[in-house]
Order: sequence, then C-alpha cells, then structure tokens
Amino acid sequence: MKILLVIDIQQRYMAHYDPDLLSCVNARIREAQAAGTSVFYARNIPRLESTENYDYAAELLIVSEHLYDKKSPSAFSNHAFCADLKKSDVTEIEMIGVDGNCCVKRTCLDAVAAGFEVTLNLSCIAARNEKIYIKTLAELAEKNITLLQGD
Repeated sequence: MKILLVIDIQQRYMAHYDPDLLSCVNARIREAQAAGTSVFYARNIPRLESTENYDYAAELLIVSEHLYDKKSPSAFSNHAFCADLKKSDVTEIEMIGVDGNCCVKRTCLDAVAAGFEVTLNLSCIAARNEKIYIKTLAELAEKNITLLQGD
C-alpha cells in the first residue's frame, strides 16, 4: 500500500517558503484522496517548550486522523507513526513538505533504511538553502529515492 506523507507544513515555517507551496501541497493531497491513497501528516514540535505556535498551517487540507508529532527531524522517530505504517501494510511512501534539507531528507533516508519504496514529489517540496538542496537531491537519488519532477 502507498501513502502520501505531508511533513512540517506548519504555520511557523510557511513564511520562509514560496507562497504557492501550500496550494501545491493541498492540490496533491486532493489528488491522493481522490485516488484512495491514505494521507499521513507529521509535524515538528519542540523538545522542551510548549507546542504552542507549532500548529499545522491554517490553510493545510487535513483529510485524515493520521497526525503525528515528532521531536526529531525524521517522522520515523515517532513510534505510533511506525506502528501505523506496519499495521496498514504500507510499502511505498510519497513525501511532500519542508524542509528538503532537513526533516524531509532525514525521513526519506530512514524510510529507505526501513525498507520502504520512497518517492519525493519535488513540486511539493521546499528547502531554504537551494545550494545545499541540490546536493541533498543527488544524495537521495543515490539512495534509490525516486525524484518525481513536478509540473
């Protein structure tokens, strides 16, 4: 089974990225939902301070109850997320979200290490440092992560 994983589309981060990113993410969520693909969400939360201001972006389309918090860059740091992947017989993960150089990258690498087939949908990914992002994409491609070019 394939899922769409939405990473860190949170209110506090969106000002750092192209304003069109959120509409691209929501369009991909709608497509996944129409195709019967389950949508999972992961958000970054702080280790010690309050989770206030770490909400999902207000305009983010939430279409499932698969909502996970993570205190480390990888969504695989959340045990409930890992258990739900196993329970749902997930074999393939398409990832979208931010930041391509950190949380998205780390989740991709952990997913491959765990035996999942991984696709990175580049039309719905953003990174704050483009020079590093180019190197990140090359590294991910070397790990057999499919880099899906957007429209």
